[in-house]
Amino acid sequence: DENGQAATCSEKVRICKLSYDILVNEVRFPPEDIVFDPNILTIGTGLEEHHNYGVDFINATKQIKELCPLAKISGGVSNLSFGFRGVNVIRESIHAIFLHKCCIEAGMDMGIINAKEMESIKEVEPSLLKLAEDLVMNTRADGCERMLDRCTKEKELMEIRKKGGGAAAVVKTSWRTLPIVERLTHALVNGISEFVDGDTEEARQ
Repeated sequence: DENGQAATCSEKVRICKLSYDILVNEVRFPPEDIVFDPNILTIGTGLEEHHNYGVDFINATKQIKELCPLAKISGGVSNLSFGFRGVNVIRESIHAIFLHKCCIEAGMDMGIINAKEMESIKEVEPSLLKLAEDLVMNTRADGCERMLDRCTKEKELMEIRKKGGGAAAVVKTSWRTLPIVERLTHALVNGISEFVDGDTEEARQ
């Protein structure tokens, strides 16, 4: 608004509620056609004032959904992990935690993200999942530093792979260990056709 971008939870909620009241009560705009983007900001920058940006958006989403009936919430999810650009394994883990918390738990309706590179929290390697959760939810004072250290290691592995070294790339097939119905759902959502015949036959058994 006229005071600048909404960075904190309270500012996001205030601006969206003000906009909602004007649109619904004065303009008579249908509330079900309102889509708010409360502004997902970048975490993992090393600046302490940025540590809570993920939590602020998640909490604001929940409150806006309660205060603004029928309105939808959207956001540019890739903004959250912009500080880790070029290291997709880190970015995907951050997005997995954030989307789970924001969509499943807080009620976010839609987001702007590369669907081809989406992972569920079940697909993220456990130690990386813990680092991502600590970073996104700001549960540790050193959460950012620990993820930046992991990012450095991932970059080193990427360089080794480029040179044909011994650090083999990890093939993402962990979803193949899920129950058959979940495997079929994952394949449909992500457009994976490689296993569809065998999985469909297994589901029929």
